[in-house]
Amino acid sequence: MITINEILNLTLFKKFNVITGKEYLSNTVTTAVILEYESSRINYAGYCYGYFVLVSYFFASTNPELVNGSIKSLIKKHVSGIALKLLPEEHLPDEIIQLAKENHVPILTFYDEFMEDLIININESMKTRAQYIIQEEKLNLIMNEKKDMDEVQRIVHEINPDFKEKLISATLISKESSTNLQVHTYFDSLMYHRSKAEQSNSWTFVKSGYDVILICTFEEKETKGLHALAYFKEILVQNGFNPESFFIGYDAEPVDLCMIKESVKKSQVAANVAKFQKIDCLSYKYVGVYKYAISIVQDDILCAEIKNKISILEEYDKLHDANLIRTLISFVENNGDYAATSKECFQHTNTIRYRIKKAEQLLDLEEATSDEEITMLVRCYHLLSQKI
Repeated sequence: MITINEILNLTLFKKFNVITGKEYLSNTVTTAVILEYESSRINYAGYCYGYFVLVSYFFASTNPELVNGSIKSLIKKHVSGIALKLLPEEHLPDEIIQLAKENHVPILTFYDEFMEDLIININESMKTRAQYIIQEEKLNLIMNEKKDMDEVQRIVHEINPDFKEKLISATLISKESSTNLQVHTYFDSLMYHRSKAEQSNSWTFVKSGYDVILICTFEEKETKGLHALAYFKEILVQNGFNPESFFIGYDAEPVDLCMIKESVKKSQVAANVAKFQKIDCLSYKYVGVYKYAISIVQDDILCAEIKNKISILEEYDKLHDANLIRTLISFVENNGDYAATSKECFQHTNTIRYRIKKAEQLLDLEEATSDEEITMLVRCYHLLSQKI
């Protein structure tokens, strides 16, 4: 299954023009076909929503009634979209364009491309989508359900039969707004590059929501002196990805294949922290306290508690113009240094001390652990601001 918008992002469809129905390019396509004009199929039984129909308009010069009548029939059957191959100087009759608008059927035009190639391109893309959706489901089984080592090994080799004994993983988060269309485009590009490759690989890209997981495997001897980030970037470039378009989080420590869950989770944490800190690449080894803060914001009960504490501070700031949150952030970022916080906030040191004490009172923090709790609160506040 694919949408017309996604079809237009495929390699062979870049020069297509949309002449009507731009607002309906989200129509779903389940079948792509070439229109036939035989009289026995003039009613086009079976054509319906889900069909993306390619039509050669060249016959209109010799039999316009048949061609235009066929297009009208397809529109009335509410097909998902129609792509017409016609000369640049040719134009569709206004009545067809109006009918398409009324029936929410987008009409596109093209000229240079062969229709058979277009059909192949669409079908290959849908096949790829089905494949990576299945792989995502398999990875989710490992990530979200308790499996023994043998079961994990079996599922992992279903994802890629050529996986070796050791693995490292990376999570790629787009620096742009992530959408289904965007992640589909990544895998369409991957499909295009893989079609040119003649050999199997011991690495695999797996969709994970709007993110991409890169799982790389090695023999034990191949892990010696391995530079994980350089290896990841090399694979990205080879497959048409621009590493600079992503926040890349990775677990550089090679682990046994059955430890894939732990490796992927660490790479996901590192990628999310890299996104927050606006760091292009980050190893889990250097994530620091954020590895714990992410666990808190991803837990419903603990996250609700953090949000409640933040709202208490926000309400106080709103009523008293006190800048408690800003002060706490500066205090944490300056490692508890009152003088540095005072300088950054343009406030006397005593004012900084008062604000921190006030925050501790409002949040009912224990004096012995208040510094640690404030630090964690600020880290969670940052992550929640990034909607992680």
